[in-house]
Amino acid sequence: MRPLAGSAPLAWLAAAAAIVAASWPHLFGAEVPLPGLRGLSAPTVGWPLSVASLAMAVFLSLPRLLSRDRLLVCAGIALCLFVVLVVYVSPVFAGVFALMAGSIIREVRPTA
Repeated sequence: MRPLAGSAPLAWLAAAAAIVAASWPHLFGAEVPLPGLRGLSAPTVGWPLSVASLAMAVFLSLPRLLSRDRLLVCAGIALCLFVVLVVYVSPVFAGVFALMAGSIIREVRPTA
């Protein structure tokens, strides 16, 4: 399959935002200035989310790894991350994962 046009850039955007937000307190010694991302500065949420987002971005960028079943699993993981982020961090930041999952599902659904 070809790389997904909308999902890979969204995954890279989410990974970059998660890494910056998770490392912000360590780099600058202050809390994240955006209130919606302050929950990501907690090590138990921010770093695992950063790793998961980065892994998803790499996966979606490698066309050799993409198959319909793998993409559906990736969409399921994105939806799980959406739920976790709504509960622990911010519904606004979680929206990126909902858009990513929707884009993947729309891309792999059979056409009539």
